[in-house]
Amino acid sequence: MSVLLYRLAIGLYHFGIRIAALFNAKAASWVQGRKNWLEKLQAWRQSVPADAKVLWMHCASLGEFEQGRSVLEQLRKDHPDLQLVLSFYSPSGYEQRKDYPVANYVCYLPHDGPSRARQWLDELRPNTIVFVKYEFWYFHLQAAFQRHIPTYLIAAVFRPDQLFFQWYGKAFRKLLSNFTHLYVQTTNDANLLNAHDITNTTGVGDPRVDQVIALAESEAAFPVVEAFGNGHKVLIAGSTWPPGEKILFAKPELWEQDWKLLIAPHDISEGHVKQIVKDCPLPYVRYSAKPSNDELQQARVLILDTIGMLSRVYRCGDLAYIGGGFGRSIHNTLEPAAHGLPIIFGPKHEKFFEAVQLKEQGGAFVIKNEVDFQQVFQQMQDPENRKRAVKQVMNYLADNRGAASSIANALGEGFQRE
Repeated sequence: MSVLLYRLAIGLYHFGIRIAALFNAKAASWVQGRKNWLEKLQAWRQSVPADAKVLWMHCASLGEFEQGRSVLEQLRKDHPDLQLVLSFYSPSGYEQRKDYPVANYVCYLPHDGPSRARQWLDELRPNTIVFVKYEFWYFHLQAAFQRHIPTYLIAAVFRPDQLFFQWYGKAFRKLLSNFTHLYVQTTNDANLLNAHDITNTTGVGDPRVDQVIALAESEAAFPVVEAFGNGHKVLIAGSTWPPGEKILFAKPELWEQDWKLLIAPHDISEGHVKQIVKDCPLPYVRYSAKPSNDELQQARVLILDTIGMLSRVYRCGDLAYIGGGFGRSIHNTLEPAAHGLPIIFGPKHEKFFEAVQLKEQGGAFVIKNEVDFQQVFQQMQDPENRKRAVKQVMNYLADNRGAASSIANALGEGFQRE
């Protein structure tokens, strides 16, 4: 019964997206991107040797891609002749990574259904399949299992309230048993699966940690940011939204002596940046204005109104605030963690395992209002408190480092056995 309901729900969802595509650009991309998928796949497959080894990785969107990315890049390094196929479900992933150079072919995953799943595998002919984190397309997986294609799940996180562990989720729980192996993030995930007789599991950590550490260790110089922070400690507020910006500005005296504030808004449109400027109670400069050294030294707030820098700019900071926690959900906490920064964020963080772990270990702090923020900020003035928080952040990284290599090595051994 659950499979029939699933098929009905998927059909209604696809119908709804086609209706939404008439007036929503993202939905239109979702529909347009899947047109002629079979012909496109056939053309690509005919362009590579028939006996080429093919690994297909599927990601829901950009966040899942970042968790699988380091695995793909390690595989490319270890197996240069391997054909890597990367599929996405969401336009937000595909549109940003459609030109990803490590993959040989990047595309949308066709709608989940029995006939399309068979057609997809008939043409693609993958030797290995990798799904990332939360992707469980029933008919695509069933088709893979029926053909005995080695199929893996990586970077997975499980909770007791998920469908798999409910009385009505038996068919989907069986999917988990049919995977060749499940590479989960923690031993708690593995224990939960084991308790339901799913034993093909290993807790290896979060492979995204390897990616952010590699990025943090890459060489980069930011003379404007360094000149701004010269002689001061800097709180870097990344991917901010108005509720968080209001909290940061609530007590201007925090930024008048030892500390300065760098704000990198999630929305860098001129309208939003002008609102930040209007609300800012302190001398500020905009990065895009190419301020002089004198202007940077006098400013207490630097607005990073550009894209592509934030992940590495954290190296110039001493403490991080991550936005989004007063809206739908927080943004990337691993990027500041990779630079050893204690992290502050709002209450909407529970869906992000790394944020929960950092909080529980004492490397991150949750705030609900400006009073909470000011209390945490004052705690971080004490060098010993900040040192303890940094240590916990580094412990989390150490515990999770190496997951990508472990997974890539295991997949590589499978190729060699074939």
